[in-house]
Amino acid sequence: MMPGQAARGGTRRDWFGLASFVPGARFLRDGGRLYLLDSVGSTNDFLRGLGGTARGRLCVWDGWGWRADDLRDLAPVADAGPGTLVVARRQTAGHGRQGRAWIDCGGLNLSVVIPPHRVALGRGFSVWLGLMTVLMLRQTLRVDARLKWPNDIMVGGRKLGGILLQREVVAERSLTVGGLGLNLATPAGGFPAELQDTATSVLMETGATVQPSVPAGALMARVEDELDRFETEGWAPYRGSLDDLDCLLGRPVRVRSMGKVRQGRAVGIDDDGALRLEESDGTVTRLQVGDVHILSGQNGSGHREDDHAGS
Repeated sequence: MMPGQAARGGTRRDWFGLASFVPGARFLRDGGRLYLLDSVGSTNDFLRGLGGTARGRLCVWDGWGWRADDLRDLAPVADAGPGTLVVARRQTAGHGRQGRAWIDCGGLNLSVVIPPHRVALGRGFSVWLGLMTVLMLRQTLRVDARLKWPNDIMVGGRKLGGILLQREVVAERSLTVGGLGLNLATPAGGFPAELQDTATSVLMETGATVQPSVPAGALMARVEDELDRFETEGWAPYRGSLDDLDCLLGRPVRVRSMGKVRQGRAVGIDDDGALRLEESDGTVTRLQVGDVHILSGQNGSGHREDDHAGS
C-alpha cells in the first residue's frame, strides 16, 4: 500500500491519520509496528504487556507504506522492540508521575519503545525528551509551548500535555518506554470542571484541528534524528533552548520533594535533569523529583499543574 492510499480494512474511520504518519527513518527501517487502539486503559501498560485486550488495528510498515490489519481484539504487546508504538483514541486509566492519573480529554495518547542508547538510561533523558516535545510543538504546530520541570508541557500557565518515562528489564533486556499525553482537540469549556482553569489544547491555542499522526510523527522523527547527537555532544547544543523554554527559570517556587517542602527561586535544570533551587540563604539545592508550585502573581496561577500528566 502506498502512502495516501486506503489501508486494508478501510480508512473511513481513521481518526489517527495513518497515511500521513511519517516517523523517523530508523523506525521504518527496522520494520515499524504501530498499534492503533480505539480504547485502552493505559498505552504504557499495553506496550509493556500488561492489562487486557483492546480493540484496534496492528499496522506494519512493509517498505512501501502502512499495511493495516482488520479491526480486532489485540492482546497487550508481548515482544515490544525498539520503535514499537501504541496510540489510543481513548485512555481510561492513563498514568502520571508517582501513580497519579492522566485524564484523557481528547488528543494524542502515545507510548513508544525508545531506541537503545546510553543516553536513554541517564537521569537527564526525560527532561531532554520534554524539550524535544516542546520544540516539535513550537515548530510543527506553532504552539507557544514551554517546559515545566520535570515533565509538563505548558502554554501560558496552562497544561497542554505531560510525559512519562518508565524503565524496566524484560526477558533479560532493558526496555525504556516513553509516554506522551497531549490535548489536541478539546474546545474551550470542554475540560472537566477540575481542569477548566489549568488545562489547554492545541485547538484552543491555534484554532486548528490536528490529527494525532502529525505531532506523533514529527516527535518520533525529531527524537531519532537527535539521539546520536545528544549521546556524542551532551547538553551543549540544547542548553540555550532549554534555558529559553524553561518556564520556571528565575521564578519563585515552592517544591514538595521527598516529603519536604522547600521554597526559593528556580535557577535552572542541570545536565542530570535536576531542578536547581536557590533558597533564601543563597544555598542552591538540587532536586531530582518533586511537585512544583509557581508562587501566585508570577504567571497568573499558584496551582499545582502536574497532577494529570502522563500516558
